[in-house]
Amino acid sequence: MLGYIPKEKEIVFLWGTSYHHFRYILELRYGVGKDAPPKFDEGKGAEAFAEASQQGLAMFKKGNLVAAPGTRFEFMTTERLLKSFIAAYKHWSKEKQQGRVEVIAIEQVCNAQLVDGSWTSIRADQLIRWNSKLWGRDFKTTTKEKDFFARQLEPNDQFTRYTLVESRISGEEVQGQFVELLWNAKPTKNKTNGPEIIELTTSRTPVQLAEWEKDQAIVNEQIAVSRNADRWPMHEIACPFCPFHSVCTKPTENGMMAQLEMHYTVRPWDNTRVGEDDY
Repeated sequence: MLGYIPKEKEIVFLWGTSYHHFRYILELRYGVGKDAPPKFDEGKGAEAFAEASQQGLAMFKKGNLVAAPGTRFEFMTTERLLKSFIAAYKHWSKEKQQGRVEVIAIEQVCNAQLVDGSWTSIRADQLIRWNSKLWGRDFKTTTKEKDFFARQLEPNDQFTRYTLVESRISGEEVQGQFVELLWNAKPTKNKTNGPEIIELTTSRTPVQLAEWEKDQAIVNEQIAVSRNADRWPMHEIACPFCPFHSVCTKPTENGMMAQLEMHYTVRPWDNTRVGEDDY
């Protein structure tokens, strides 16, 4: 609520942002919607890949972060990122050759009003058409195994929110989300463990969307109560993974503020801002 973020940036976020930027430039330079070639143009695809990979690698290098040796993320190197770009391009070009997916829009910022009068916003990676139906598509980078990641698709606030907002803005029923994973993991003695592209889908019915919207109204009421009382009850189940864990361990409010000012900086969250510092 105060707009604080950790001063120290993590390589996992830089890795994901660099890959997202690669996918954005790849589609942008090749052409979206009516600007895309009617059939796969190998030459144009190669040009788009060259520019996208160059920009993606430049973003990663500019972050100047190195994963600590021996950690689960030590594979996150420039060389591995380039291999990931190549794997993604092979998957992307095959999809284009088959003509099974039409990309309608990329990096779309959408705002929609909910039934309680509040507003919500998203920045969607892609809006696509598959088998004449409209879907959203979201790109993820992960080290989790496919079966474990699939358990997170439903329930999932992000994918439900995206489906509702995209439906409301497009005026057409969006079926759900295609979730495309770029999977990498730390290599073992006998396995390289990626890069690999994995496709998942998660659909939402109109009933599910309506129920989510009603629930969101309750959440907004709870946030209003906390704001009015200036009381923020902890949700301890999330604490081990929270970037503000060190703040909440302090015994007094003054101690918490000192920790915030020492190790965090102020940058209010804004999902509409596109740039190299998004991670």
